[in-house]
Amino acid sequence: MKKNDLKLPKTYKTLLMLTLVFGPFFWLTFTEDGKRRTDLALMYVLGKSEFNAALESFDSDLTEVRLRETFADLELQCADGPNPYGDRLCGAPIGSFNQMPASAVTFFFREGQLRATKLVYRRAYHQRIGDWVAGRVAARDDALHREGEVRDSGGVRQLAVADGAIFLRDGELGKDEEPALLWLSQAALAGR
Repeated sequence: MKKNDLKLPKTYKTLLMLTLVFGPFFWLTFTEDGKRRTDLALMYVLGKSEFNAALESFDSDLTEVRLRETFADLELQCADGPNPYGDRLCGAPIGSFNQMPASAVTFFFREGQLRATKLVYRRAYHQRIGDWVAGRVAARDDALHREGEVRDSGGVRQLAVADGAIFLRDGELGKDEEPALLWLSQAALAGR
């Protein structure tokens, strides 16, 4: 009776080792999900804060104190004075927005209440952020959810939410366009 030979061929072992070494590198470098995860890991290593917020749930009753409690990791820098949406603004650098690489968030207040939020994200994730936000808004079963998504002639997506709307550029960004989205409260929209 012949003994079973369980030894693997050298070529098979070499190919397996190459796959184990280069497979993760290929995924991290050449796939969209791998690049996003690499960017997130880099932001973590650099000590950038995460901003995990449901912008579609923001409302005018939010105050600076409540935002500071909720997002304690944000290093908010504030300034008093007139701005497009109020009389005070606070901003902070961030590394991610709900697991999407981002760079900054700014809150606009009028008389202590939140009126607008601007989120600046990484240009490469523009389409993905737009789809993600639209999916979140569409998934809400909210009696206050009005018209839903509106696209105006200027190429801006407007997504109605419980208190106000979220605005972001529709389609590809131009070279001079900032990759950002803006939440405006109903009070800010009424004041314009």
